[in-house]
Amino acid sequence: MATPPFLHAKADIIFRSSDGVDFRVITPFLNLASSSFDSIIKQTAQSNQIEGDLPVVPVAENHRVLDIWLRFCYPSTLAEDPPLHEFEDIIPVLEAARKYSLQTLEHKVRQALKSHMEKEPLRCFAIAMRAQLDIEVTLAAKYTLRQSLIPESVPEIDLITAKQLLTLLTYHQGCSKSLQSLGVDLSWIASSYPNVNATEYQWIISGSCNCESSSRFLLNGQRPLKWWSDYMEKSLVSLYDKPSGHTVLMGVGDTVRGVRAMGCSRCCSNILVNMTGFAELFSRKVDTLTAKVHLDVLTLTRGWMRQGGFWGKGGKKKKKK
Repeated sequence: MATPPFLHAKADIIFRSSDGVDFRVITPFLNLASSSFDSIIKQTAQSNQIEGDLPVVPVAENHRVLDIWLRFCYPSTLAEDPPLHEFEDIIPVLEAARKYSLQTLEHKVRQALKSHMEKEPLRCFAIAMRAQLDIEVTLAAKYTLRQSLIPESVPEIDLITAKQLLTLLTYHQGCSKSLQSLGVDLSWIASSYPNVNATEYQWIISGSCNCESSSRFLLNGQRPLKWWSDYMEKSLVSLYDKPSGHTVLMGVGDTVRGVRAMGCSRCCSNILVNMTGFAELFSRKVDTLTAKVHLDVLTLTRGWMRQGGFWGKGGKKKKKK
């Protein structure tokens, strides 16, 4: 038997999971959640499966998945919405949501998938691809830019084809190439500041203190300070492997600490504000450029289904003639 609230005395039907767990359910809650339950209940009324005095509905879902989607159907006074923390729950619960026309539950599953993207983008990409969630596929692909071009293996990698993985890696590489001009032509820095005299970035330019300058970059014909050039050079190298605006934000803390350690009063003045502002500008520029790189999500997801894509761990294989 399932745990409460699926032991209620006013239950009028039993849902039996694929692994033999009985859920005593109050059908009005299900009918309010989705009209598709009407036909299921009517068909069950004509069957001979009875447990005690209640009709039994055998379902394809196991008890874990059944427990999750039934709790979403129940009012919050009887059952709180269960958390969807585990990756292995996302596909079967989403399949059940679509099967029983539970749009609210599908929305909850998609939100749960998004909550994992920052830390596990490739896993989310694979799940979203298999589930044909175009918006989530695109978002997960963008989050993979925060990771190296060659990702670590994940359990969900078997959910996608080699072609889909190659397309993702090609997209990643295309984003890297789109950023190569950032270190060659720095005019985007001056054009991004509103003051035509470029006084906003004078803190970058050498000559007003004894700190070392660099010839690696030129900003409007002027040499910048070496510590700023070091930040830029390190960021550009990192962007080749991780072409995301998030990448350039990660180096701000080290640069600020390094400048403060030098003890130059001129460079230390407002260094945190100045570097944070510049890094945010740099980050926006990176994301603007990578946003122009095309990822053909529709071809990937729809193409997979035309080739016989399936849910879960396995699908029907075509018979050999």
